[in-house]
Amino acid sequence: MESTLEPLGRRERNKAAKRARILAAARRGLAEHGYDRMTMAQVARDADVAIGTVFQYAATKPELLMMVTADRWAASVPAAIRASESGGDPVAAIRSLLDPVLEESLADPETTMAIARELLFGGPGPHRDAVVAIVAALETAVAGVLRAAGATDDADAAARLIVSGGLLEVNRTRTGRASRASVEDRLTALITIALRGVR
Repeated sequence: MESTLEPLGRRERNKAAKRARILAAARRGLAEHGYDRMTMAQVARDADVAIGTVFQYAATKPELLMMVTADRWAASVPAAIRASESGGDPVAAIRSLLDPVLEESLADPETTMAIARELLFGGPGPHRDAVVAIVAALETAVAGVLRAAGATDDADAAARLIVSGGLLEVNRTRTGRASRASVEDRLTALITIALRGVR
């Protein structure tokens, strides 16, 4: 029995190590080249695996992007949700919920727009589904804050507008139509308008 279980454990460890190398290589590729110029072949080379191995973990380039995104957001977004408190200033509460995603978005707006495109228009895939689930949990948490602040039945729709609107504000920064320093003010204004509309 032991001899049967040991190789399986080693195989799982090898898979986890390959996945970690692929994730690290994809992160470097995004940081150094941007999503559009990053290639699956580069990721395979940097991860020291065959390109077929990369496709086993992410069947397409968009899925590789979603794999990286899910890995980044899987800890930070749920942690922000757990840390959020009911009551108090709803604008501040919603800002704290959005902070993990917006901080990463401002650090790399090009990749953020690729993520947003994939969420809006991408095809199904396990990694995209994981990111969609994380975003849905974030929207649910924002809607909870809106309801606690007296929102009506429109809280879910308002939460979706706040989350997507935050990403659009980052895009305005990327295209030079607004300064990076003004993102916080614009996001606060967006949340305030949404709160006013659902009360």
